[in-house]
Amino acid sequence: MYSLMDELKASQCRESHEHWARYKTVHAIAERCITTGNTFDGGIVVTGEADCVQRVSRQLSLTRRQAEILIDETITLHENLPEVLDTLRDGITTRWQLQVIASRTALIPADSSIIPILDADIAANLRTKKGAWSRARLRDMVDRLVFRHDPDLVRERRKEALDNRGMWIDILDDGTGVFSAVMSAENTRIAAKAVRALADSVCKHDGRTVGQRNSDAVFALCTGTAFECLCGRDDCTAQVRDLGDVVASVSSEVRIHVVTDAATLNGAPGIGWMDGHGVVIDEHVRDLAARPDAVITPLTPVRTPPMGVVAETDGPDTDDTPAPSTELVIVYPGSLPSDPYRPTQACADFVRSRHGYCGEPFCDHSAFDSDLDHVAEFDRQNPSRGGATSSENLNPKCRYGHLHKTFGDWIDVQYRDEDGRLITECITPEGHRILGDAETLEDLFPNLRRIRFEQPAQAPPTPRVITGDDTPPPNNRTAAKHARRRAERARNRRERERRGQIDGPAPF
Repeated sequence: MYSLMDELKASQCRESHEHWARYKTVHAIAERCITTGNTFDGGIVVTGEADCVQRVSRQLSLTRRQAEILIDETITLHENLPEVLDTLRDGITTRWQLQVIASRTALIPADSSIIPILDADIAANLRTKKGAWSRARLRDMVDRLVFRHDPDLVRERRKEALDNRGMWIDILDDGTGVFSAVMSAENTRIAAKAVRALADSVCKHDGRTVGQRNSDAVFALCTGTAFECLCGRDDCTAQVRDLGDVVASVSSEVRIHVVTDAATLNGAPGIGWMDGHGVVIDEHVRDLAARPDAVITPLTPVRTPPMGVVAETDGPDTDDTPAPSTELVIVYPGSLPSDPYRPTQACADFVRSRHGYCGEPFCDHSAFDSDLDHVAEFDRQNPSRGGATSSENLNPKCRYGHLHKTFGDWIDVQYRDEDGRLITECITPEGHRILGDAETLEDLFPNLRRIRFEQPAQAPPTPRVITGDDTPPPNNRTAAKHARRRAERARNRRERERRGQIDGPAPF
């Protein structure tokens, strides 16, 4: 299995190289066709661009539209993002990832002075930050860099987008149509929540699909008509609320999590991050904060004093505690005094805000709708032996990812590298290592690295359980699994230390 996993990765690298070679060939064809210029045949003008489209579409069995898209991608990547294109050649990225990058930089003028700088910065991030670049994380990284280099352009783009908000319909065949609207990201979330709240109020015997119920709920909310359960049963248990009550309850219940720093909130240039949307600009952050229903909460607990302020330096890992980074860190209590297994609300909010998304590689599920998981398992029988309830040992996992870890044989580890960046890895049952996400929200807000939540040293003792002589022994399967995982993490730690000794310090 180990060799098969390696071959799967190698096949992905080969595919990336093939896409790079295709881009190079298409670019060469485009240059020759466009250089040749227009031709006249029977009084009809055939442009070089049209000839290029015909060649590419017929040779690759593509439609003309698909060929046009491929040619546009090729020209954009060669002229604006050559260093990013080289990451495709080296197997670091895939074609769809380059498509995302090109789309997020499309509004920057080709003759802008920031294009070469932006190209170099994006390529450097892709090469130096190893791990998975999901669509959302890649989008956040590019948007962050675009705002850094040309904030005025991003602000103007948002203003233009808001000016273009509106509503329209599109008539389809068979007596149906599409009803669409463009609005701000936060209003979209609130409106969608209202639709789902009404659609989910039917009983379990309603025969409509989720999509059908959502469609009917949109019409009911827009027109004020009744929305009813269609089960047709006398014992229907549906409690469909009044439309006004639905809207009022959603307005008070919907939570849209936005992460930013105090300076941006107080008027300084900067960015924010909105759950379900991604990077937002400073003006958008302040607009959200100015809403009458906004609640602003600091990530550090207000009423709980820190446990300490320490200047951490690089040092060796322990089995369940990663090596600290070189920085001044403020430490707060991570677990409840009454239960060392459960994190404090401040610790839970911090971990979710630090990740933004599910901690599973390539999963863009919201961290705020995910479970919190102890990366190194908490040992209920002997808490001092298991993983601590601390921000360094917690990450969010969607329900599927959490169940897969709990009942599967995979192992995940979380530690900080020599630069202080939070790294996650997944290890298959046979020992194949798969890197986790390339970035967290710490890359958007570096000050998050200066906050830690640790389990207090004087945690309450584990209650002593007295059993009779005839009590059957406990099931040791879980204990054995946790012991195996601890041994595997210890082996991984020793391997990281060995690689560090061989490689030596960085040459700069």
